[in-house]
Amino acid sequence: MKTFAFVAVALLVGALAGYAPMYIDLRDARAQAEAAEQQLTIERDQARQELAISDLHSKLGILLMQVRAADFAGGRQTSTKLYDGVNAAIEVSGDADDERRLRTIAETRDQVTAALALNDPAIEETIWRLFGLLSASLP
Repeated sequence: MKTFAFVAVALLVGALAGYAPMYIDLRDARAQAEAAEQQLTIERDQARQELAISDLHSKLGILLMQVRAADFAGGRQTSTKLYDGVNAAIEVSGDADDERRLRTIAETRDQVTAALALNDPAIEETIWRLFGLLSASLP
């Protein structure tokens, strides 16, 4: 009976001796995977923000070209998309400077919308200023 107990304890100790290093390795691998996931999440969010800013910059460029071509109806549609995108970008902005620039652009909505409704080509100067302002946020 003593031999059986000794063998059972020896097997149990052997199993634990084999299990412990694997458990430690698995725990370390999980910690590394979680750290990598957090880093990827940060990078993904940053890329989304950069893409949103780039998209807004493109919309401003399109709006500028529409005003130059006296396509004020198209400009009104582009303006709506632009300012909706600005408001969405403000909500998810992770950079204080970008958020400040976006808020400055958002404040011009009424001015730009009114000028487009009146077919006023003088709004081109304001759009150029906004275009330059947003350029500072591009990567």
